Amino acid sequence: MTDTRHRGTVVETTSPNARITQGVLGVVLTVLSVLLLLTTHRMRLALGGVDLPVGLLFGGAFQIVTCVFLYAATGSRLPLIVVGALWGLVALPFLGHGAGGGVLMPAEIAGRLQLAGWIVQGLGIGIPFLAALVITVGRARRQRRR
Repeated sequence: MTDTRHRGTVVETTSPNARITQGVLGVVLTVLSVLLLLTTHRMRLALGGVDLPVGLLFGGAFQIVTCVFLYAATGSRLPLIVVGALWGLVALPFLGHGAGGGVLMPAEIAGRLQLAGWIVQGLGIGIPFLAALVITVGRARRQRRR
């Protein structure tokens, strides 16, 4: 008779091949994240007289989903650190220096400071590091309870 009970799958997280795969996943999702967040960060939606920054909200949600996916898929914090560390470097070509800033992220438009560019950079870099910190603290608490 076959055993029909399901056992949890153990994900290998420390072998060299697993680490390489985690790094590659982090790099691929960093590139996708940068392209998505930089192209949508200025989107706004006027709803009931309130101008909602839907591009920033979407970008923050995308980063959170990316972090949850990476941790669920790999069981490791490494890809989260890769995303946080590489995000600024991958975004750098789009942040070019020129009159008023870069093409996709101008420093100001018509004399008005564009804070959305700074916020999206904070979301892109901060959320993965914050997720890694939350996972680390959670693991430490579980270890202390044992």
